[in-house]
Amino acid sequence: MKATIEYIQRKFDEYNQQMFRGSLKPLPIQLSRARTYLGQIAFKRRRTLTGGWHYHDFIFRISTLIDMPEQLVEDTILHEMIHYYIFSNQIKDTAPHGKVFRRIMNEINTRYGRNITVSHRRTSQEREADVQDRQHFVCAVRFTDGEWGMVIPVKTRLFYFWDALQRVPRIAEQKWYVSRNPYFNRFPRVQTLKTYRVTQAELEELLKTAKPLVRQGDTIMIAKQ
Repeated sequence: MKATIEYIQRKFDEYNQQMFRGSLKPLPIQLSRARTYLGQIAFKRRRTLTGGWHYHDFIFRISTLIDMPEQLVEDTILHEMIHYYIFSNQIKDTAPHGKVFRRIMNEINTRYGRNITVSHRRTSQEREADVQDRQHFVCAVRFTDGEWGMVIPVKTRLFYFWDALQRVPRIAEQKWYVSRNPYFNRFPRVQTLKTYRVTQAELEELLKTAKPLVRQGDTIMIAKQ
């Protein structure tokens, strides 16, 4: 399911009374299309006279980029409500998901049969459901054993990978492309060398609409056709 503001508000009110004794004050709720988080508590902060932080102006955000099982949506809402409880009460924790967060999380999971977690890894079904139009830099590599693979780096590491892959002994050839094929959305963009093995036929099909890249000194550009 994809949550609505009305749904989030209803669950917030329900869980606030049930698990937080109605102590959480109402706050703005927003939907987002973020791919880096499922839920988020945004806030402002200012230094106190004692050198700590005072948190205020909270905003509750839930990403609707992909369809999620309803239980995961509920647990995401609860995850962010724990953050909101800690920040709004100006409670100092040992880390973003420190001892206080984990204690509250474990109490709710045990008492109410929830499955709140510290973090959430996208399932294969969720990754496959992500068809948002997005640009990817992809390097097709041929290994010395004749097998093929691909590397999908973050944009900021493009020049590093371009040079580094040439120094890997087991890589015989590399070709760079820019693609908007949604298939590549399912792969995390890496900052350290990681290759995904594919067949040559699969790679050619995936890159059929991609544009080849060339490098001239400190410039990487789309090759002229």
